[in-house]
Amino acid sequence: MSVAARSAALAAGLMLVGGLGTAQAATPAPVASATLQGSFSLAGRITVAKNIPGERRGATVKRTWTFSPGCASGPCPTVGLLRNRASGIDRVTLAQVGPGVYVGNGVFDAPLRCGRRTYRPGERAPFTIRVHITAANVAGSGVVATRIDATYVNPSRTNLTPCVAFLGHDSARYHGYLAAG
Repeated sequence: MSVAARSAALAAGLMLVGGLGTAQAATPAPVASATLQGSFSLAGRITVAKNIPGERRGATVKRTWTFSPGCASGPCPTVGLLRNRASGIDRVTLAQVGPGVYVGNGVFDAPLRCGRRTYRPGERAPFTIRVHITAANVAGSGVVATRIDATYVNPSRTNLTPCVAFLGHDSARYHGYLAAG
């Protein structure tokens, strides 16, 4: 293979194999074998915000989610997720449902104003989080997730007060990168 052909192959993201002059596509670390761990910096957009104070559809948000694998290496069947909210921290166990895909359900209680009184807790909000690993790198002896896409969906809320309330629901989409392993 000529120098010009080698340069073109390298520029196109190809690598030369064994000095034989044959080129093949360089492959990124497979997300299916990646460990989901560390803190991820996420940018998101609220996709639904019905009767949720301080939220509006289309607003952008920044979040940090921290993942703790449930095993020593490789893709784990479960991963712990720690995510901060305005009035607390959610701890959710995510289960692997496919290669590089994790889903978990949780619930949190939020304050709700009823007349002159604010009830804590006032409403209960069940939610589902889905995380999809979109990129990974080889790190040491394993493969670590470096980019993710995620969704948060709260389809409804339950009133825990004696008052009649117009409860809402919300959802958001996120994408982000590994900020600290």
